[in-house]
Amino acid sequence: MKSGLIKLLPNRVRRNYLGGKGIDELHSIYGTKDNDKPEEWVGSLVEATNPGMEVIPHEGLAKGIIGNKEEYLKNIIDSDPSYYLGSSIHKDGTYRMSFLYKILDSAMRLHVQVHPTSQFAREKMGKPYGKLECYFILGVREGYDPYIRLGFQHAPSKEEWKEIVEKQDIKRMDACFEKIPVKVGEVWYIPGGMPHAIGEGLTLLEIMEPSDLVVRCEFEREGIVVPPAGRFMNLGIDFCLDIFDYTSYSKEEIAKKCKIEPKVIKNTEAYTLTRLIDEKQTPCFFVEKLEINKPCEIVTNSKFNVGVVLEGNCKLIGDDGSVLELQRGDSFVIAASLKSYKVDLEKKVEFAFVYPGKDMEG
Repeated sequence: MKSGLIKLLPNRVRRNYLGGKGIDELHSIYGTKDNDKPEEWVGSLVEATNPGMEVIPHEGLAKGIIGNKEEYLKNIIDSDPSYYLGSSIHKDGTYRMSFLYKILDSAMRLHVQVHPTSQFAREKMGKPYGKLECYFILGVREGYDPYIRLGFQHAPSKEEWKEIVEKQDIKRMDACFEKIPVKVGEVWYIPGGMPHAIGEGLTLLEIMEPSDLVVRCEFEREGIVVPPAGRFMNLGIDFCLDIFDYTSYSKEEIAKKCKIEPKVIKNTEAYTLTRLIDEKQTPCFFVEKLEINKPCEIVTNSKFNVGVVLEGNCKLIGDDGSVLELQRGDSFVIAASLKSYKVDLEKKVEFAFVYPGKDMEG
């Protein structure tokens, strides 16, 4: 059975930090507490890596509802890749998803970390992807000053950084960074190689290359300990030191380099389509925001789209007859073969979509 519209099930994933209350609130669930599942992986075909934790089979893999039954999204796609992915498959019929889409909510500042660039991952690790990331800031908890750490503002040498990490000299580590202020609605780009950490109290969409490659250089925060297996990808500190960009960037230079200005690409009486991330940042994926204020029909881009409802409730009706009832916080997939869908709503609705870039084209 094929369907142009597929609703996804919530897919919470464990991490080495606390959060998640903001994700519950996005789903209109209030009064919950933060826990060790501070991320929801949306439409994920990637399994989570959680060294030091009990293994949960297939953790991270998304499930959808098709034919009134739950099924792994990967199995749904594999049943007819050309239908779901369109041109984003190789000539031999294989494919490799080029993005990982998350909702993330932090109750604490995350441990300082870094991800390899794609070039480093390919040349030094034999991996197809590094982990470039992009953030779309959705919310800030009351009473918090929103910020991220991004790049070294006072860069150490490689030898100094090794000493800081090995000794866990947190005072010296903190001195390498200044807080980079962020606001709701902003879009930020985090290149591979840049040390970073999401500040406490933020809810955001995080879109990245489809890997879980991470070097964690801060081993403990607020009682949350990163186990040895989760620090250096089991490759040793000397190997991982070559991943870092040891350039000193001022806060102004970081904003100029990494803060992205969204661009309205279509504006009609019924809806506004805004491009958040495009090929200037990465060949792996596009990110767009779609705001709809009245019932209308949307012509698709003939790509595999993964969407999250950021505001409002609505009904989607595909040109293949598929129907989805959606509310705030829900996630879903639009198959590449769907040509258009109608949106029935009473009040404004807002979506955030991610779809493949040229890197995934066959």
